[in-house]
Amino acid sequence: MFRNPIFKSLLFRLTSLNLIIITLAIIVSSFAIYQTACLLVESLGNLNTQQQERFESLLLQYLIIFAMLTILIGSLLHFYLTKTMIKPIKEMIHSTKKLKEGTYPEQVQYTSDDEIGELVYQYNELINQLERNNQLRKKMISDLSHEIRTPISNLNGYLYALKNGDLDYEQTIFESLHSESEHLKQLINQLDQLKEWDIVKSQRVIQLEEVDISEIINRCIAIFNLEFEQLQIQIETQIDSKRIKIQPDGIQQVVTNLIDNALNYHTGTSPVVIEGSSDNEGYVFSITSEGNEVPEHESENIFKRFYRLDEGRSRKSGGSGLGLAIAKEIIDKHDGSIGLNSNGHLHTFWFKI
Repeated sequence: MFRNPIFKSLLFRLTSLNLIIITLAIIVSSFAIYQTACLLVESLGNLNTQQQERFESLLLQYLIIFAMLTILIGSLLHFYLTKTMIKPIKEMIHSTKKLKEGTYPEQVQYTSDDEIGELVYQYNELINQLERNNQLRKKMISDLSHEIRTPISNLNGYLYALKNGDLDYEQTIFESLHSESEHLKQLINQLDQLKEWDIVKSQRVIQLEEVDISEIINRCIAIFNLEFEQLQIQIETQIDSKRIKIQPDGIQQVVTNLIDNALNYHTGTSPVVIEGSSDNEGYVFSITSEGNEVPEHESENIFKRFYRLDEGRSRKSGGSGLGLAIAKEIIDKHDGSIGLNSNGHLHTFWFKI
């Protein structure tokens, strides 16, 4: 059986509902007017029976005509206003279909400040955010694809030369091979961080456990001890013990990301200072290290997804622009705060939960 889509539309249903309500209201009011007018005229006693019947007949005809005109005009006016009101919703439906097909639609235009205006504004912001994230993801994958070719080509060249006997088994050769394998590992870690970001973003509720946060911090520091020693960077720690309700894996990820960030971007000869202090309001973790100067207006941007302050240097050190964004997302889910305090070349990353 054929069904016209117009009969299933919101506009048709709203107009039909309005038509029914207006018709009932006019019928009831017209009946009341008719009865009242007839009683009033009859009570005056100035008309005979024939005149009374003629008056009632004319009144009924006029009421029917005015009622029909009112219903028609009211319905047309309601149809026009409703159609104008839901136009942006229809555009959003069309826009969503284009998005489903894999293309980013243009912004839906709507200037009103009502609830529909707010809905359209939030929808446009969502589309913009999706497009920005997709562009950044493509850019990062393109960067990784380009960068991964170099270590693979180098490894392949070295191994081929060793196989054919063109190179001797010298220490420098193995150091070069190890360096290229480390570069590959960093690139793969960036892909892992993309996965971690998606996991963190998808978690609506986190399971909290009461643990000693100092044990988690000390465990994270121990993981990096060897790397700090190899780079000849000193570490100074002062970690207070406190039992607190947290998501252990999440906080471990935050501490790991902050220490890794300090390790990758450390410059100069000053030590990396890691502190954890307890107070009545919660627990504060901070890590202070020397690095390139960070402009004041960039302090908040560095916690944004894929953001990298220095494109060339971050690629060299393996930065993906995700580590700090993941840390902020996890801290936000703990209803905590995270930030950066900079004083020239000295930077302190901290979080409080």
